Amino acid sequence: TCPQCHGTGQVRTVRQSLFGQMQSISECPSCRGEGKIIRNKCPKCMGEGRISKAKEINVKIPAGVEENQVIRLRGQGNVGPRNGSYGDILVVIHEKPDELFERDGNNIILEYPITVTQAVLGDEVIVPTLTGTAKMKIPSGTQSGRIFRLRGQGIKGLNSYSRGDLLVKIKVIVPTKLSREEIELYNRLKEFDKKRELKPGKSFKEKLRGFFF
Repeated sequence: TCPQCHGTGQVRTVRQSLFGQMQSISECPSCRGEGKIIRNKCPKCMGEGRISKAKEINVKIPAGVEENQVIRLRGQGNVGPRNGSYGDILVVIHEKPDELFERDGNNIILEYPITVTQAVLGDEVIVPTLTGTAKMKIPSGTQSGRIFRLRGQGIKGLNSYSRGDLLVKIKVIVPTKLSREEIELYNRLKEFDKKRELKPGKSFKEKLRGFFF
């Protein structure tokens, strides 16, 4: 039995104030509310009734979870001292960056490179998806930066049956190393470019004005 609280687990404190005596009840600091003190403590747990031990558990991650979302595993945490109740494990989700895809909510973004010829003439290409591949038509005259939407090819929503979309952002790759035949071909195409009058857009003019003034 604890000699300070005499087995009650509580101690009374009396203080003198302007309004008279003030009495408060708090947990006994000697036995920490147990009402008894262990004299011969276990050398492993030092009277706590628990020891540290590593344990692996399987965690089911539902589809659609996002960065910093918390999954609570009830009753899987540390046990309280002296046969106390078990706490919870809080699993904080961190997404590992992917080499191909970038996440935007339930949508995913894929930057897809095409050649100048494909951009001018159009083509049908095979693009990677989360579950495999999909065919996508590139119309003639496609500009760099254009985005194509493949519906239902994104991430499944949390607690939902709907899926986001795959957003394919086109990047036209301009060749930097050309063969002699390619140089001759582009020089012939250059004659056609002279017949086309290209004018800068309004946004370009505004940016240029802001740069110099």
